[in-house]
Amino acid sequence: MGPPIVPTPDELREVVALLRLKQRSGLGDRGVFRLVKAWGSGEAALRNEGAQGDFLESSVEEPPISSWLNQGILPIPVTSSRYPSSLLELVDPPPVLFLKGREELLAAPAVAVVGSRKATGAGRRAAETIGARLAGVGVVVVSGMALGIDGAAHRGALREGPDTIAVLGSGFDHVYPASHRPLCREIGRRGLLLSEFLPDVSAHRHHFPRRNRIIAALARAVVVVEAGQGSGALITVDHALDLGRDVLAVPGSVENARATGSNALLRDGAGVIVDPGVIVDQLREAGVIPDRGREKLGSGKGASPSIPRDLEPLWSALCAEPRSVDEVARESGFVLTEALAGLS
Repeated sequence: MGPPIVPTPDELREVVALLRLKQRSGLGDRGVFRLVKAWGSGEAALRNEGAQGDFLESSVEEPPISSWLNQGILPIPVTSSRYPSSLLELVDPPPVLFLKGREELLAAPAVAVVGSRKATGAGRRAAETIGARLAGVGVVVVSGMALGIDGAAHRGALREGPDTIAVLGSGFDHVYPASHRPLCREIGRRGLLLSEFLPDVSAHRHHFPRRNRIIAALARAVVVVEAGQGSGALITVDHALDLGRDVLAVPGSVENARATGSNALLRDGAGVIVDPGVIVDQLREAGVIPDRGREKLGSGKGASPSIPRDLEPLWSALCAEPRSVDEVARESGFVLTEALAGLS
């Protein structure tokens, strides 16, 4: 990870202007965005709206931007070229995003993995497998750091990537759930934390449906592992469909109440994931993520050990995705017993 990118003075002034606009009673994110589009920037909107009435009469506390920057928190205004273009597809993009970690992950192809907080063991294992497979080939795993499916997807990505973005329903100072504080610290150190809320804002119930629109917008597809009727994951799906994103789901037992919502998605036409282990191939075939060919284990600098010449075809047949010994043997031209011996 390179050094953090410091906001420009123009960006910092714009952050202050947008936060002041947002504090106007009844304006909301949609209203702020409408003013920004009308006037060209938050600063211009603030200046012109103030000139037309008593908008600027009340004093507004200056945001502690220096303190945020010292904590590694990066505020990005909606008018910045660094603001994720996918969020501009929303009718109410957050006026200011707060980031902590690897900002460059916002430019990579991403897939959201969501589901029940009260997930089954099988559901958590499937989510972790999906997270690991995606991150292992450089696809960013986006989720909400909730209990259950979200946390499992993040952990899988951290194990293999660690390309994962956690979208929070609170500010960075108030991690929710509290049991995920270690996970939050690790994602902030190795992946990316993202929030639309000021760092000192605690979690509230109405924050999470808002968070879900950001999860959907950042991703090229949404994968639902387990979701009961009324699950917040289905709100993410609704946003994804509105934005034209692909939706896929892992089928669950008809006796599992935590899978009724995800099974209903399959009934309504969502893509079916019959094997979490082949999620990458499935998303490539659907055109959701780029097909870069199989990524060889030895393709990176220093990745290949010293391999005897007679075993090089066997090494070349290996790749970042799991393969059976039969596949490796067939591609390398070895008989099965020779492949087993060579791999050993």
